[in-house]
Amino acid sequence: MNVLVRCLMWPVIALLFIGGTHLVAEGARPALQDLIGPAVVMPIHLVAGGWAAYMVLRNGGSFWLGLLAGAILGLLPLVLQVVGFGLILGREADAVLTTGIFGLFTIFWGGVLGAGIAASTRSGSAA
Repeated sequence: MNVLVRCLMWPVIALLFIGGTHLVAEGARPALQDLIGPAVVMPIHLVAGGWAAYMVLRNGGSFWLGLLAGAILGLLPLVLQVVGFGLILGREADAVLTTGIFGLFTIFWGGVLGAGIAASTRSGSAA
């Protein structure tokens, strides 16, 4: 479990910074909501999930632990949407929940990709 904590630290810090600046930017300029949509955030989510899962396997964790890292990291956009955009900025509950679930899945999918890449490129073993 220690490998999971160590490998999630920097992806969590990066996503907290990105999510925080996203919330502040849209709070200051609500019209940004039209520009920062799924096509913008999904690549960020895929990279973050892939980064976390890849690092877990690179540091001795299993494929399944890499998937868990992606799932845990995926909770961040869910919380950002529900709490930040829903409760703080007052957006419609159904819309922020849908967007939050989308974020959870896109980061998890990145974790699947990262764990798969790391497992397939591991020298001398197959996950």
